[in-house]
Amino acid sequence: MASPKMRWTLAYRSLWLLTAAWTGVLLAAPAPEPSAAALAATYQSSAERLQGSPFKRPMILQSAESEGALKGEIHAVIGKPLATVSSALADPENWCEAMMVHPNVAGCRVVGDAAAPKLAMNLGARLEASGEAPYYAEFEFRRMQADEGFLQLRLEADKGPVGTRDYRILVEAVPVEEGKTFLHFSYSYVPSFASRMATQAYLSTKGRNKVGFTPQGEGYIGGLRGGIERNAMRYYLALESHLAELSVPEGQRFERSLQRWLDAVEEYPRQLKEDGTREEYVAIKRGQYRRLQVATVR
Repeated sequence: MASPKMRWTLAYRSLWLLTAAWTGVLLAAPAPEPSAAALAATYQSSAERLQGSPFKRPMILQSAESEGALKGEIHAVIGKPLATVSSALADPENWCEAMMVHPNVAGCRVVGDAAAPKLAMNLGARLEASGEAPYYAEFEFRRMQADEGFLQLRLEADKGPVGTRDYRILVEAVPVEEGKTFLHFSYSYVPSFASRMATQAYLSTKGRNKVGFTPQGEGYIGGLRGGIERNAMRYYLALESHLAELSVPEGQRFERSLQRWLDAVEEYPRQLKEDGTREEYVAIKRGQYRRLQVATVR
């Protein structure tokens, strides 16, 4: 009898073979202007793939590298109505709280005015216990549409760590049956020569076992595309975990979201396992979050 790990791998590869042509077309074609109708059509065309997903949740993940930019995309069904999802994600404060579970986010604050908010983020190449991450970036937070029929948000930063640029996060969502929401999450950026060299050095040494989720040969894709897939998954799971804990009192929500996020990433140990213990991770994140309550980012 096949082991659970082998069954998971076989299921993933079967799904990959069934959807490879669809994925290739979707990523290769010029990205259309997002719309509720287009996203609803994507849901209809991918319903069977979502239902048969190997990710232990109705989800499709894909990645691409084109014209120098790396892009990771996730389409998933969330068990919350669109009104709840829109209300939460249209608030930049909720984004900061959600993003704080990520290992490379040491701090996040909303700056600017209500009409043009920005997420001011301290970023690091690894989990920073002190909260003094070496890099800083500001993401413009743009609510394009947030109503009963369609949610569309864009987060954009022209500059990032080590010369990287053109960071783009897109979230769009439509209601589907049974009071659920179909959400599209896209994360992309343009790496610099220096960041490519640094990443390749890391992946040839300490990170040599790091892989993404797309099957390749006898294993999974590595390199920069593997990295963008891991990060897209981490960020998506951060939003999913935050949305799942919205009913929890505000003072307890970060802790509950953090624990739920850790449960989620532990479902993918090959790709998302962090160094150290869960207890150490929680202690560092609690400290970073507490410092945000009394300090400013940067």
